[in-house]
Amino acid sequence: MTDCIFCKIVAGEIPSKKAAETINVLAFYDIDPSAETHVLVIPKKHIETFLDLKKEHSNILSQMLRLTQQLIKSEKIDRKYKLVINGGEYQFVPHLHWHLLGGEVKKQV
Repeated sequence: MTDCIFCKIVAGEIPSKKAAETINVLAFYDIDPSAETHVLVIPKKHIETFLDLKKEHSNILSQMLRLTQQLIKSEKIDRKYKLVINGGEYQFVPHLHWHLLGGEVKKQV
């Protein structure tokens, strides 16, 4: 998708502060964090919403989960974290992603 901000981040057209990366997944720090630690985890392939996940995306979803587990450990937030997936009118960027929030939450996402 040419006008998707997350696709542009994946393509390197928009800079980001990477937290971690695999062949199919990118994790980067939110530019307007809602918690002490706020990382967005996205598939590199454009999948618009959580409801658009299909059986053929199982490897991507598995990589997203494993990378998130690694981030929880490396960011040392294993005692206080949450994952947030927004959908419908709550999803502001039409590219599947979740928020990894750790430590004190400053505002809701």
